[in-house]
Amino acid sequence: MCFLDGVYLQYLEGEASSVGALYKKIEADPRHSHTKILVHDQIAQRAHPKWSMALLTWNEETKEIFKLFNPGRELDAYATDPATVSSLLNAWSRTPNWMTL
Repeated sequence: MCFLDGVYLQYLEGEASSVGALYKKIEADPRHSHTKILVHDQIAQRAHPKWSMALLTWNEETKEIFKLFNPGRELDAYATDPATVSSLLNAWSRTPNWMTL
């Protein structure tokens, strides 16, 4: 889970039934609004087994990385190109601005 500019980005991985059940809980939770699935793929193994929670803020580096993966799109986490969301989060996680909580 990543918190950026008032928006939570969650990259859920695991067995399909478990992820589906968790997402339903997230949708039903009144603390969440405007939930949106950016990517829904099946994978052979977890891509990010060691990730947990992180705080990220917009700075020149995070903005440039976003633009690299989302050319022509406004700086908005919801505007992320679904085809690049995993690569985008990987790139952000390698910056000093990615603060693990």
